[in-house]
Amino acid sequence: MKCYHCGTQLSGGTTCPKCGADVSAYKAAVYASNAYYNRGLEKAQVRDLTGAVESLRTSLMYNKNNIKARNLLALIYCEMGDVVEALSEWVISKNIKPEKNIAGSYITRIQSNQAKFEATTQNIKKFNVALAAAKDGNTDIAVIQLKKVTTQNPKFIKAQLLLALLYMQEREFGRARKCLNTVLKSDVNNTFARRYLRELKGFESSKSNEAQDSFLPKHRQKNIESQPLNGNDVIMPHSSYKEPSNGAITIINILVGALIGAALIWFLITPARYKGLTNDYNQSILEYSEKLSNGNAELNSLTKQLQDVTAERDALNEKLQSISGVDGNNKLLTAVIDAANAYIANEPTKAAKYLVDIDVSALPSDNAKSLYNTIAAATTATAANELYNTGYSNYAKGKYSQAVEDLTVAYKLDSTKVDAAYYSAKAYVALDQVDNAKKYYQYIVTNFPTSRYISEATTYVSTH
Repeated sequence: MKCYHCGTQLSGGTTCPKCGADVSAYKAAVYASNAYYNRGLEKAQVRDLTGAVESLRTSLMYNKNNIKARNLLALIYCEMGDVVEALSEWVISKNIKPEKNIAGSYITRIQSNQAKFEATTQNIKKFNVALAAAKDGNTDIAVIQLKKVTTQNPKFIKAQLLLALLYMQEREFGRARKCLNTVLKSDVNNTFARRYLRELKGFESSKSNEAQDSFLPKHRQKNIESQPLNGNDVIMPHSSYKEPSNGAITIINILVGALIGAALIWFLITPARYKGLTNDYNQSILEYSEKLSNGNAELNSLTKQLQDVTAERDALNEKLQSISGVDGNNKLLTAVIDAANAYIANEPTKAAKYLVDIDVSALPSDNAKSLYNTIAAATTATAANELYNTGYSNYAKGKYSQAVEDLTVAYKLDSTKVDAAYYSAKAYVALDQVDNAKKYYQYIVTNFPTSRYISEATTYVSTH
């Protein structure tokens, strides 16, 4: 352990042997940080990733320079699917300890496999889209996006938990349980997964009780009055039937009965039967018409949903094209990482140049935005001055193309530099690029109305 003040190796005392600084509190913080690191390592070995993250974050709260804790935290983030957060931790680790730090090899390994890195970045973007859709109540879109994310990366714990929550909301308990079990395979003690499972058991038990109640047998009271009569209660009437005395009369009666039966069939039963068939046919036509109408309505609904999803896909593709290079690499994150490496190598101007064309709002995570802001705050002012001096020197020597490259970047880095805008315009005039010259003169007219260049700028803008 080294002194925080002078870097001298500390002994067993409470003061530094070289500078005399009181290191008792510092030692206590370092010991606590190491203890929480060991605890996080033990939890990570048994795949208690959530507990490991909490212990490692506590370790870094006590000692932010604990490189082992930071690198292990980044590895756990990778295992949980949060690659951007892992990269942020490794870049910070590399910044704290540039030499002999395994974080550098992890960063290089991720950057070398651009296809996998791009796929992971797209998964994170899809998760953010799904999260926004879920917040807006668009459950269908959220589920579609989350299914894609979890198919590509089943270990993405945040996506699995959100998908399980949406399934529970839609009362698809079997699918929700499958997502939660997948989470627990990667993170055996995930707090949210276990809480959702407990809620899921409550939903399923209540549903089971309702089903049992609905099938309980209903008791019937015996109706004593409906009991059948026995033989003693029945009064048998005397029969009035007499056998006919003549056989011819019997034959005639049979023929007459047959004729009457045929007439009844022809006039009563047959029309009723045909009428029943006609009614059945008409009812069938009516049912098929209703089904066809419902099918058309459902088709129109699905067509509208398809159009909405297609529009959303086109919008996402357009946004993706704005932040991705021609080879499909995510140039925003790559530029931030390159800027971080340049800043670690003590090249602030080079780092600022990587950041100059990045739209910070388009970065996929808060950690990437935080890293961008940290590097920008430390480099832009120095880089703007250096680039302005270099550009002005080239302008004075008549090297207008080189001057434009440095002066325009200097103005982008520091929009308060009216001199950078002015000499950019002058260099473009010398290069006979009227539109670019007019643009930078317009900056002066709009943003610097009290500068000494306002008269020249106003005249050029109004005459060109």
